[in-house]
Amino acid sequence: MSPVTQAEEQYPKKTVSLVVPFAPGGSTDILGRMIAQHYFKDSGVTTIVENTPGAGGNIGAAKVARSKPDGYTLEIGAMSTHAMNGSLYTSLAFDPMKEFVPVAMLAQAINVIAVKPSFPAQNFDELIKHVRANPGKVNYSSGGIGTHNHLTLALLEEKAGLEMVHVPYKGGGPAVTALLQGEVDMFAGGASLLLRHAEAGNVRLIAVTEATPSDLVPGVPSASEVASDFVVTNWYGVFGPKGMDPALVETINAEINRIVALPEVAQRLKGMGMIPLPIKPGELAKMLQQDYDLWSKTITSLNIANN
Repeated sequence: MSPVTQAEEQYPKKTVSLVVPFAPGGSTDILGRMIAQHYFKDSGVTTIVENTPGAGGNIGAAKVARSKPDGYTLEIGAMSTHAMNGSLYTSLAFDPMKEFVPVAMLAQAINVIAVKPSFPAQNFDELIKHVRANPGKVNYSSGGIGTHNHLTLALLEEKAGLEMVHVPYKGGGPAVTALLQGEVDMFAGGASLLLRHAEAGNVRLIAVTEATPSDLVPGVPSASEVASDFVVTNWYGVFGPKGMDPALVETINAEINRIVALPEVAQRLKGMGMIPLPIKPGELAKMLQQDYDLWSKTITSLNIANN
């Protein structure tokens, strides 16, 4: 019997815990519950979602890092928890890159740059020119220092040689509200946060930060068409503790890829501003390393690490 066949026959035999390192209700939690609903359904084994929030996802991630590498405790993680947190938090009791095995990609969240309706720039090229001509006069909101919203536009400043004012808020919701109320000029975040406001004419979507445009935001070009070296992605994945049997990782990867391809799951993802991205563990590991290299340099240059 081949190792893969053996892994497929033996797993799962008992309850599987999907650790969500954030509070209930957010994107990571919703993804975890979608996976739990379908996870090896024919096996008759229960899959539970275990919310373990705190410290930017580090408490839940640490719990998974310390668990047995048997596939029964997995993390529903985000790009930020692994590619960013190792540089953002200097006193972690674990290494988010070295103590985990990338198992599967759940979805890519389309990331957009939005401006208030009165902002003079009508496209990304005009935005760059306007900010460059008005150093220190254009501001942007974020969900807090070191968040994906913050780092996206901080990276744009660095890549395009811009000078803007960062206005941090306590969460993505208040940061979007600040844009809607005209308190700030700009915000970068998930399309799911901004689409309905754009459709109502309360914000204007300038660009997506991925390398190519997305059908989820038709007519919105990629920022990379103007700034070729500015590409930012945001994604969610499944991680296990290091030491997992490669055959078991492949088995779980195939099951996650099956689930995200289900029509009802794909439709739900679309409503969340996300697209399924079924890839192999090795491809996910490569993406993670690229993002880690990008953000570790950015976070170091910004000098925003937390103790």
